[in-house]
Amino acid sequence: MKQVFSLRNAALLDLCAVMKIERASFEPDIQETEAVFRRRIELFPDGFVLFTDSTGKTAGYLCSELWSSIPENPADFSVGHDISKMHRADGKILYISSFALLPEYRGCGNGARLFSTGLSFIKKRIQSVQSMVLLVNEQWTGARRIYDSYGFTRTAVLPDAFPHSAGIVMQFTSE
Repeated sequence: MKQVFSLRNAALLDLCAVMKIERASFEPDIQETEAVFRRRIELFPDGFVLFTDSTGKTAGYLCSELWSSIPENPADFSVGHDISKMHRADGKILYISSFALLPEYRGCGNGARLFSTGLSFIKKRIQSVQSMVLLVNEQWTGARRIYDSYGFTRTAVLPDAFPHSAGIVMQFTSE
C-alpha cells in the first residue's frame, strides 16, 4: 500500500525532528548542526519542507536556498555553510541544500515521490525559480537515481566535497 504524506513548511519547533532525521541519514562528519537548520528556517521558511506520514510523524525534509548564480567556490556548497552568504530573496536558482528521509521510509519509492512533491511545493510559493542545483556524494547511488529520474544532470565534480569521496554538482533547468 502506498504511504500517504502531508507536506508543510518547517518551523523552529520542528528542529528536534529535523535533527533526528539528520542523525539517522548522514555520517557524523557531514551532518548539519541545529544552528544551521535554525538559520535556514529563519531566513527562508518557504524553502524548508517537512514530510509527515499519516500518523503525524515527521518522515523527512527538503531544505533549499535561492541563489543568484551558481558559485565557483566549492566552499559555498559545503556542509555548515551560512545560508545568508548566498541566499537572495530574488534569486532564480533553487539550491537544494539537503534532502533526507528516515530509514524506515526508504526503498519503496518514497524518496523519488517526496523529492518531486517537495520541489513542487516550494516552486508554487517561489515562482521565480528557473533552475535548480544540488550537490550529491558520488557514493550515494540511490540519491543519484532520484535526481537523475527527476531530470538533473551532472555539471561538475568537486573532488574533496565529502570526506573520502567526491561530490557531484547536478543541475535541472526549466524549459
